Amino acid sequence: MLALLCDEHVPYQVVEGLRRRGVDAVTVQQMGLRSAIDEVILEIAQQQGRVIYTSDTDFLRLHATGIHHAGILYHHTLAYSIGEAVRIVTLACEVLSVDEMMNRVEFL
Repeated sequence: MLALLCDEHVPYQVVEGLRRRGVDAVTVQQMGLRSAIDEVILEIAQQQGRVIYTSDTDFLRLHATGIHHAGILYHHTLAYSIGEAVRIVTLACEVLSVDEMMNRVEFL
């Protein structure tokens, strides 16, 4: 199962729901990265083998530049309810592998 680093734009209720379903999910706030620039967040996530879970399009722009990362799960904040987001992200964590996510964006 994928391990996640949840960007500060992810509602905490979603993070808690993911954890209840067994997903290894930490937040940038928990890691002391709240004011860190996105490149640093991507680098730390890659070092720890964590996929970024975000609704921040800045990560999509960084991906487009060719920066290396451990993967990005992306969806717009308003696309899903909290329950739907938890279900969809949990499923993605279960079916996608670390190797598949390397330098890839998965639009949910």
